[in-house]
Amino acid sequence: MAALHNKILVKKIKKKDMHAIIDWFETRQTKFYRIGWAYLHNHHDVEDVFQTTILKIYDKIAQLRNPEYFESWATSIFINECKNLYRKNKRNDVDEREPIDNTHIQDLRMDIVEALDHMEEKYQEIINLRYFSDFSQEKIAEILEVPIGTVKSRIYRGLKLLRTKMERGV
Repeated sequence: MAALHNKILVKKIKKKDMHAIIDWFETRQTKFYRIGWAYLHNHHDVEDVFQTTILKIYDKIAQLRNPEYFESWATSIFINECKNLYRKNKRNDVDEREPIDNTHIQDLRMDIVEALDHMEEKYQEIINLRYFSDFSQEKIAEILEVPIGTVKSRIYRGLKLLRTKMERGV
C-alpha cells in the first residue's frame, strides 16, 4: 500500500504538484520536527529546513530512481539540510536555543550537545536519530542506507565515546 502511494505521490511531484509534497510533509510533521529539533534546537530553524527541503524535493524529484524509497530519500534530504544549517549557525557562533525551565536539565543537555559536537559526524548522526528523534535501528539503517549491523555498532561505539567525553568534561 505504501509503495503504491509513493508511486502516485512521485508522479504528482514530477508533474510539479507542490501541494502533493506539502500534504505529504504535513502528515509526517511530528516525525520531521523531532529530527530537526535534535539537530537545531530552534523552532524557526526547523521551519526553515522544512521549507528548504520541500523546495529541494520539488527541484530534485527526477533524481529519485525508485519511488518506493521516497520517504527515505526525503528524510535524507531533510537531515542533510539540518546538518547544513547547523554548521552554518555554528560557524556564525549563533546560539539561539530556547531556554529550558529546569537549569540542571538544561546544563546536562548542553553538556551532551557539546560532547556530541566533538564526536565524529557518523556517531553524532546515529545518536541524534536514535535518542533525540526516537527512530528504530531498522529505520535508521534505511535512512542512512547502511546495514543494520553498522547502525548497532555505531550506536554502541557512539554511546561509549559520549560516556567517556562526559566523564572527562568533553
